[in-house]
Amino acid sequence: MNYFVGRNLVPKLLAVLVALVIWVFVMNEQNPPLDGTFQVALSSRNLAEDMLVVEAPTTVRVKVRGLRNAIAGASGKDFKATVDVKGLAAGQYSLPITVAAPSGYEVVEVNPDKVTIKLDAVRSRRFTVEARLSGPLVGEMVLGQVEIRPTSVTITGPVSQLDAVEKVVAPVEIRGRTPAFSQDARLVLLNAEGNEIKNLKADPGQVTVTGNLETGTISRQVEVKTVLSGNLPAGTLLRRVFTEPAKIEIKGPKEIVDRIGSVATEPISLEGITRDVTKEVPLQLQPGLTVVKKTVMVRITVGQGP
Repeated sequence: MNYFVGRNLVPKLLAVLVALVIWVFVMNEQNPPLDGTFQVALSSRNLAEDMLVVEAPTTVRVKVRGLRNAIAGASGKDFKATVDVKGLAAGQYSLPITVAAPSGYEVVEVNPDKVTIKLDAVRSRRFTVEARLSGPLVGEMVLGQVEIRPTSVTITGPVSQLDAVEKVVAPVEIRGRTPAFSQDARLVLLNAEGNEIKNLKADPGQVTVTGNLETGTISRQVEVKTVLSGNLPAGTLLRRVFTEPAKIEIKGPKEIVDRIGSVATEPISLEGITRDVTKEVPLQLQPGLTVVKKTVMVRITVGQGP
């Protein structure tokens, strides 16, 4: 038996080797290695719990090599691109990218191979919530007595953004004139300029606002008080001061209009006036008040003294 197995052994081995070479050749012809380029999501690893990546590219381009069948069936989700931020404090860093590929793929190129990222510390802070009227009745109605539950919330996020928060408001959307209301309001974070700050977490994310509405804008007639400054030249006497109109209609929030008894003009200097004059004089208006015309006509009549 061994005689027959060992007989012509060398030709047999050569035949097997030739068959293997032919199989590899055919496989390479049918399924040759190819390069493929994919857009791969970029993430961080070893990020401390109290740190956050605030600036970084979202994707990188990765070129890999593999058999044609493997390349044709692959997508960017099959690869993982990461930067290692272990032990890094808040600041800006240029870090190399590491790409992990499944078996059967070879990473040929990563573009870019380094990225600039910015880390920031994560902190939390308590803020008192303010209610703010929104909707088509703004200006006509104002919030009266209001109760907010809870009265304060915890805001969490990067220190650089957290420091910019000036106030936390709960917009109350009012579309009808129902005196009493109760609404759940989503919180809005505002900076000093009144612009919304996003990407911060509020806990809880909404509050319940209960209260009532009052008439917001009212109008009424008030007298115009003409203000004079300085003195007439020697020998000139002040006869009369005419103001037209003598009364004006002011319009504004009820709490402001209720306190206004009169509206004064800007001071009119008497220096150098030796004959009758008529001047258009601006009014001194408190913020929040509006009038049809912001000026009045003032006529000053004078005469000669002894």
